[in-house]
This record gives sequence, structure tokens and C-alpha cells, in this order.
Amino acid sequence: LVSSFDTYNQKFLGRSHKGFQQAEGELEQMLSQPMEN
Repeated sequence: LVSSFDTYNQKFLGRSHKGFQQAEGELEQMLSQPMEN
């Protein structure tokens, strides 16, 4: 039970980290656009 939970935890953390990187990239684009105008 513990090992399967650990695997699920790793998958969840990997997915949320990817989503965070994507959101960070979009946020960077939004922040850099007004400065260029």
C-alpha cells in the first residue's frame, strides 16, 4: 500500500510541476507584453 501510494505521489508531483512550468511561461509572456508596448 505504501509503495503504490509513493508511486501515485511521484506521478502527481510530476504532473503538477509540468503544469506549473506551463503556467509560469504563460505568466511571463503576459508580463513581458505590456513592457514592450
